[in-house]
Amino acid sequence: MDSKIFIVLDDRELVADRLQNFVGKRRYGEIIFQRQPLFDHFQAAMPNWASDAIRLRSNEDVGHLREKLETADKESTIFIVSARIAFRDYSLLNQLVEKLPYAKESFTDSLYKPHIVFMHNAHRLIELWRAFEAQPMHDWDQPWENYERLHSIRQIDLSDLNEFLDLISSSTEARHFNYLQNDRYYCTKMSTDRKKLLAEFSFYSLVPEAMKPWLVQPFNYQDNGETASYRMLRYYIADASLPWIHEAFDEDSFARFLDRLFFFLSERPKAGVEKNRAASLARSLFVDKTESRVKMFLATEKGQEINRMAANFPKAKLNVQAQLDRYMHLYEKHRAKMQHDHLVIGHGDFCFSNILYERNSQLLLFLDPKGCMQEDDLWTNPLYDFCKISHSILGDYDFINSGLFDIALGPENTLGLHFGNQANHAMLKQLFKSRLAETSYGLTSIRLGEASLFLSMLPLHLDHPRKVTAFLIKANEILDEVENE
Repeated sequence: MDSKIFIVLDDRELVADRLQNFVGKRRYGEIIFQRQPLFDHFQAAMPNWASDAIRLRSNEDVGHLREKLETADKESTIFIVSARIAFRDYSLLNQLVEKLPYAKESFTDSLYKPHIVFMHNAHRLIELWRAFEAQPMHDWDQPWENYERLHSIRQIDLSDLNEFLDLISSSTEARHFNYLQNDRYYCTKMSTDRKKLLAEFSFYSLVPEAMKPWLVQPFNYQDNGETASYRMLRYYIADASLPWIHEAFDEDSFARFLDRLFFFLSERPKAGVEKNRAASLARSLFVDKTESRVKMFLATEKGQEINRMAANFPKAKLNVQAQLDRYMHLYEKHRAKMQHDHLVIGHGDFCFSNILYERNSQLLLFLDPKGCMQEDDLWTNPLYDFCKISHSILGDYDFINSGLFDIALGPENTLGLHFGNQANHAMLKQLFKSRLAETSYGLTSIRLGEASLFLSMLPLHLDHPRKVTAFLIKANEILDEVENE
């Protein structure tokens, strides 16, 4: 290109107060959407020639931009995007940026308070510098009368609570055999795993009436022989992983959340069970499944490659088979704690991403149960749902799943996980442990079950080797904790 095009993301402002219940006090570009900060989505949408996009987060950044503009040639242009907007389809942003070298006129996306501004003469911004330095362009009052209007791209204003919830409530990522489709009123789930989908659909009709108000109701099940589907009402509510990974829970709000969570768990229907069946069911959930998944993992070329990498750090004790052997030894030691004299009707996948929670009204809804085809299959080991929710709270699963972690080399050639600030999470985790202590289920058995969940997930995430390594490290940390208690 003959002239310089400055690409600028203006990320100076903190999110609106009404959003802080969901994402805490942070900048818009730091909001996690589909496992990535919004800034990363913006950056990924840039063509190669625009890979040096400028992000403004401070007065210092603004000053550096001024320095660049003052030394730029007179043919330079500038494209400014407010970080408070997001896009359902970032490929459209890519297409727009690709066209900028051929733009002959300046344009904005609206007459007043624009979120997108293109200036054909970048030096024009210096003439407006006092206003720009004071606040982003989307807060300016004057009309942009001499600019063309952009109509080719539809953005989402995240400062609008309704638009924010519309985007966030549609962000759930389906597994490879599932497909989710949202419209304004309904969410449709489709899958080639027709048996699994029928089990999910049947679960609602089989559970007792007292449990149904807590569940998102599926309806309109269809099966065309290749795929199956059902529909649900669409709720404009974020799942609990959003405030958790954004550290938006404080002690009071998390305590209220736990109150409702533990009330649901305590109210689940219970039934006595014979000792042999209790032992068999516990072994099926915590041993057979774990052994099968580890075997599946080691049967793949990628799994073997990750395991060989783990073997390079012998003092980290990450070898998969060695961890399984260690886990089995601890299971046998604590076997009596893993099985109980009763069963409960369990959800089966009781993690943050399957829990819709509205903080102000304290509305709590559960979706995507493991499912079942007959009433007898509703009953399960009472520990399992506790292990799943502990997996999210004590196990940092949602941070790992969202890629919000670093793997660091520690003393004596060990590997450890780091999750950034997590300023109040130690206090929130202790609050969860205190609530667990009020139940009849011990922390040791729950954490041991949690370790089995991390080992069981290894073959399901082979497309993300870094995440698999984090699962191995976390499982090892939990086993250390159980051994050293």
